[in-house]
Amino acid sequence: MSYDLAGNFNVARPLGAASLAKPALTCPITASIRYVEAIGARVVVPSAGPPCFLDEDLFPINMINGDELSIFPDQTEFIARLTRHGNNNAVMNIPGTAISVSPTDVRVQHCVSDEAVQRPFVHKREYLLEYQADWAEWLHDAKASWVVNNTNLVSELQAWWEPLLAMAPSLRASIGGNCLVKTEGENILIDFPNGKISTYNDEPIKFRMEIGRPLLEGVVRQKAVDWSNSLFLSCRFTAWRDGSYNEYLYNFFKSLSVERMRRAEQEVVRRNGISEKVSNEIELGGYVVQRYCPHRKADLSEFGVIEGDHVVCTLHGWKFQLSDGACLNADDHKLSVRKRTN
Repeated sequence: MSYDLAGNFNVARPLGAASLAKPALTCPITASIRYVEAIGARVVVPSAGPPCFLDEDLFPINMINGDELSIFPDQTEFIARLTRHGNNNAVMNIPGTAISVSPTDVRVQHCVSDEAVQRPFVHKREYLLEYQADWAEWLHDAKASWVVNNTNLVSELQAWWEPLLAMAPSLRASIGGNCLVKTEGENILIDFPNGKISTYNDEPIKFRMEIGRPLLEGVVRQKAVDWSNSLFLSCRFTAWRDGSYNEYLYNFFKSLSVERMRRAEQEVVRRNGISEKVSNEIELGGYVVQRYCPHRKADLSEFGVIEGDHVVCTLHGWKFQLSDGACLNADDHKLSVRKRTN
């Protein structure tokens, strides 16, 4: 539900966009300054303002006076910080601003007066209250759409997540403990060491999240593949951990599809220097089969089964003939398969 300026969600609002969202967990300022310095930028254009929290429950999260705890400075503060670091090349940019860059010149033309350009930043509370009033009806309807169907979340997540967990042994090992997800009427254990989802039964935990049922059911119903955007940015959850911040846990929640989980696992292997060599072939029943399904590269040692005269990848249900590896789903996805000789 959050948009930045480049998305033109509401081009009349230069400060930021309507959002029920929580700011991200790492500050972009230092990294941005390093990028500017690294490339020797002639012109720096801050193009995305902070989120605007318009829901009454979240309105206090807005940075209005400048002393609130927030990682999202507005454009004026970003430019001021660059100046303090000795860089005077930043220009103000709001929706509708035209910036012309030539080899010898940079020209900035706003679509409104200079006073109007500065108003959202100088009179921020007044501006945000007007913004809130504009979106009050939409926010009311959005919240009214949150429904609880009393879905069995454990069974839903077992079917969705256990195949993904099986794909990521290195990621699971880097998380290194259980995560409890508490919601109204259901406590869910994510057993990362064993790659299982179950009802919580007083097992030791390393992480805990408490999430309102409407929000949790919503992202499960949508099969949202990135919970950082779809859930954690909601600012409607609490979290606890035993020990230091674990980035791998959040990498898991950002990677809830086969493609994303494959990339997440590969990144862990690369970063941690894991050099274990994996055979490109596996034994399945009385056959030697290529390890990775030609469809989406699922590891058939985890997802492959023999059913009659076929190898079946249970991740997506693709079938291959044992006789010659021909695929029943697509002509160009042949599987290498042969009978075991010993």
